[in-house]
Amino acid sequence: MKVSKQAIRHPVIIGMLLIVLIVFGFYGLTGQNIEFMSDINMPSIIVLSLYPGAGAEDVEKEVTNILEDEFVTLPNYKSMDSVSSNSMSMITIYYQDGSDPYDQLDEVRYRITSLLSDLPKNLEGDPLALVGGASMLPILTFSIAGGKDIGRVTSYVQDELIPAISQIQGVAELTVHGQKELEAFVQLRLSDLSARKISVTQVVTLIGYANSRLPLGTAEYQGKTLDLRYGGEFSSLEDLKSVAVGYTETGTPIRLEDVATVTLRYPDPAYSVESDRASLLVANVTKRSDGNIVKINKAIKALLEEEEEKSGGALTFSIIGDDSRTTIASLNTVIRSGLMGIIMAILVIVLFLGDTRSTLIIGFSIPLSLLFAFIGMAAMGITINLMSLSGLVSSLGMVVDGSIVMLEQIYRYYRTGDLTVTQSIDRASDEVGSPILASTLTTVVVFIPISMLSGIIGSIFKDIALTLILALAGSFLVAIIFVPFFAKQLLRPVPPQVKTRRFNRMMDSVERKYKRALDWSLSNSAFILVICISILVLSAFTITKLGSTFLPSTDNSDFYVHMEFPQGYSVQESRERSALVEGLIRSEVPEMQDVITYSGMGDTFLGGNSPNMAYSRVVLVPVAQRKRSVHQIMLSLQGRIADEVPDATIRLENGGFDKLLGLVTGGGGYGITLVSEDLSLLFMEAQRIQNHLQQDPAVVSTRVDTSFDASQLVLEMDRDSLNRLGINSYEAALTSRILVEGMDVATFTDTRGERYSIRIGSDATEKGFTEDTLNAIQLYSMGGTSIPLASVAKLEMRSTLSEINHTDRAKTITIGASLVDEDTSLVLQRMNEYLDSNPLAEGVSSLSGGVIQLIEESIPPVVSALLIAWFLVYTVMVIQFERFRQPAIIIVSIPFCIIGVVLGLLGF
Repeated sequence: MKVSKQAIRHPVIIGMLLIVLIVFGFYGLTGQNIEFMSDINMPSIIVLSLYPGAGAEDVEKEVTNILEDEFVTLPNYKSMDSVSSNSMSMITIYYQDGSDPYDQLDEVRYRITSLLSDLPKNLEGDPLALVGGASMLPILTFSIAGGKDIGRVTSYVQDELIPAISQIQGVAELTVHGQKELEAFVQLRLSDLSARKISVTQVVTLIGYANSRLPLGTAEYQGKTLDLRYGGEFSSLEDLKSVAVGYTETGTPIRLEDVATVTLRYPDPAYSVESDRASLLVANVTKRSDGNIVKINKAIKALLEEEEEKSGGALTFSIIGDDSRTTIASLNTVIRSGLMGIIMAILVIVLFLGDTRSTLIIGFSIPLSLLFAFIGMAAMGITINLMSLSGLVSSLGMVVDGSIVMLEQIYRYYRTGDLTVTQSIDRASDEVGSPILASTLTTVVVFIPISMLSGIIGSIFKDIALTLILALAGSFLVAIIFVPFFAKQLLRPVPPQVKTRRFNRMMDSVERKYKRALDWSLSNSAFILVICISILVLSAFTITKLGSTFLPSTDNSDFYVHMEFPQGYSVQESRERSALVEGLIRSEVPEMQDVITYSGMGDTFLGGNSPNMAYSRVVLVPVAQRKRSVHQIMLSLQGRIADEVPDATIRLENGGFDKLLGLVTGGGGYGITLVSEDLSLLFMEAQRIQNHLQQDPAVVSTRVDTSFDASQLVLEMDRDSLNRLGINSYEAALTSRILVEGMDVATFTDTRGERYSIRIGSDATEKGFTEDTLNAIQLYSMGGTSIPLASVAKLEMRSTLSEINHTDRAKTITIGASLVDEDTSLVLQRMNEYLDSNPLAEGVSSLSGGVIQLIEESIPPVVSALLIAWFLVYTVMVIQFERFRQPAIIIVSIPFCIIGVVLGLLGF
C-alpha cells in the first residue's frame, strides 16, 4: 500500500502525527463528560396542569381532553399518554424518533396559550410544559438536618444553599422537599363576618386593592425627569391587619383584624419527609445534558463539607444517593476488564510471535486505536459512559487483528534474510493492505445499521456501535501507517535465528490434528451437514424456551418501597403507617445504610401530592460489604411488610438503572394495558386480570393504576335559586373554596426583605366538614341579603376514580406485576393462555405494558438491523473477491453462530 510505503520513508512526519494523535486523543478523553448512561428517553414533552379541588373526572373533562384534542395536531407527533387525577393533569407527548423536544417546546407553549380561554379560570397558574425524561432524575440526593426549627433551615437553604449550588457548572436544578415557609394567614371568623354583613369576596378584593404597587409614568420634579411609582404595598403584618374591609353605619372602618385572626404561621404540610421519625429536608440535584456528573457531585460535596464546617455542627448534610459513585464503580469495572483484556491479548501475541519487539509493536497498536476512538467520540459528542466503554472493551480483541496480519507478513519476509526491513514492509503492505481494509469493513458494516437504530433500543446500543466503529477505523489506520513505522524502527537489523520452541511444536501438533479432522469432515460432508443443521434447528428451538428480559437487572445498593393506603387516609394517617413500614425496614434489613420516608406523596419525578400515598427510599451498604443481593432483600421484605400492614398495597422497586428503565417504560416487570371507552367495564376487566395475575407463581405483587374506591363530596347548587337571588355561581364557588380550603391571594415583603404569601382561610372546618358548615357559610344576594349556603346547595358523597388514564385519548387501565425474577416470558405465556380461554369483554382490548412492551417494540428494528448488516457484509466480500459464490458460502455459515450463543446462555 502506498500509505505504508510513505510512512517508512517520512519518519519525521509520522512521528509528528503520532504526537498529534497522543495529544488530541488524551485531550478528547479528559474533556468528555462522564455519566452512567446516555439519555435513553423517547423524545417527549410533559404538560402539567394543577386544578386544586377538582376530582379526576372533572380534571379529565375540563383540562385533559381540551389539551389532548389540540396536541394531536402538533408537528412530528407520535403518541400521547395522560393521567388525570385529583387536582392534577399530566400529559406526556411523544415525538417521532430523531425529533428534538426542545425544538417543539415553544410550539406546545403557544398551543397552551391559545387554549387558556377554554380552560377553567381557577387553575393554579397556566399549564406548565417541560421536556421530560430520565434527565429529570436526580444525580445527587442529600438530606439537610439542623435541629427542630425546619423553618430556619428552610431560610438557609433558599437564601444560601440553592444559589450556591445553582452556580456550579452543569447543575440544572435543585429541588428541596420538606421545606417550611412562614405565611401570613388570615383566618376569617364566620360569626364576625355575618354580624357585619361582609362577604368573603369583598375581603379578598379589598386586600388586593390595599396591597398595590403601580408605576405612574414620569414626572418633572425639581428640574429633573424622574420615574414615578405608587408604593402602596404592605410592609408589615400590621399593615395587613389594618386593612379596611367594610364600614359601619356611622362610617367607622371595620379592620381586617376585627373579623379575622391574622398571624404569621407555618402552614400544615401537604406531605412529610422523615428518617426515623425525625423531620428533615431532602434535596435532589439534576444536571444539564452537558453536565459532568463526577465533577458536579464532587463540587457539591465539597461545598456541603465547607458549609457544615462553617455552621459549627448546627447543620448536618448526609449523602443519600450519589450517582457518581455508581458511575465510577461501573466504569472502573469496565476499565479493569479492558486492562485485563489488553494483558491477555499481549500474552497471546507473545506466545504466537515469540518476539519481544514484535509484541511491543502490537502492544502499541491497542492504545493508539483507542486514542483514535477518543478523538472521534469527542467530535461526535459521545460521553464516557457504561455503553461507550463497553464498546471500547469489546473492540480490544478486534483492533489488533489488522496489526497482527501486517506485522506477521512483514516479519515472515524479513526473517528469511533475503529482504531488508524496508523491502519486507513494501512487499507485505502490497499483499495484505487490501485484505486488512476488507476485513475491517466487514466488521464495521455490521455496526453501522445498529448505530442507526432509533427509540430506546437505539439510545442504548448507539454508543456501543459508534465506539466500535471508531476503534476499528482507528485500528485500520494504525495497521497500515504506524505498524510499518514501528517495524522499521524496532525490528533487529539482523534477522534472528529461528529456534523451535515448545509452543511452536504444540501448535504444529494442533495443526496436524486439525488437518486430519478437516480431511475426515470433507470425506463425510453429508453427515457433518446433517449434524450441523440439526444442532442449529435445536438451538433455534431452545431460544424460544429461554427466559426473556430487556436488560439484566443491576444491584445499585438502593431500592424503593411504595405504599398506597385506602382512599380517604390523611397525610397524618399515612405518616403513621409509613413509619411502621420504615420500622420494619430497619429491623429486617441489617444491610441498610439509610432510609428516607416520604408520606403524602407518590414517587414521581414531578412529585404530585397524594394524602394516601407514601414511599421509602432505602440505601444499602456497598455490594462488597453484604452477602445478600438487593433482589434477595426486596423479596424477603415484600412478604414481611404485606403481613404487618395488610391494609396497604405494597410494591418494591429496584433503584439504579432498573428505576430508570421503569420510568421510561411506565413501570418495570410485567404489564398489560386494557383499553375501552366504558370505564365501569374497563375497571371490572382490570380487576379480573389482577385477580388472575395474583395467582401466578412468578408474581410477587400486583398493582392497578386506578381505583373506584375514591370518594368525593360534591356541592350541588340549585341554579334556579342562584339566579332568583342574584348570586353569581363563580362567587359562590370562590367563597366556598376560601372558607373550606383556603387560598393564596397576595404576597408582601417586609422591611427586612422577607417575602410572605397571604393566605385566607376560615374557622368553618375547625370541627370537620358537616351539614352545619353549609349553614355557617354565608352568600350575599345582589340586594345585600345574607343567604346561607345550605339554602342554595346540597351535599352529596359520590364514588369516583382515583385517576383516569389515556393512551392516544382512549381510556386505559394498566395492571402491573412485580416478579420473582427478571424473566417475563412465562408470565406473558400464561396470561395469553388465560385470555385465549377467557377473552376480554366486548369493547375492551389489550396492549402490552412494562418491559414486555419495550421488548416487543425493540425486536423488529433489531432484526431489521441484523438483516441489513448481513447483506452489507456480503456486499463487502463480493466487492473484495469479485465473486458471488464464495462470499455466499461465508454468509450462509453465519446463522450457525446461534449454536454458540445458546450454549453460552444455557451455561451462564
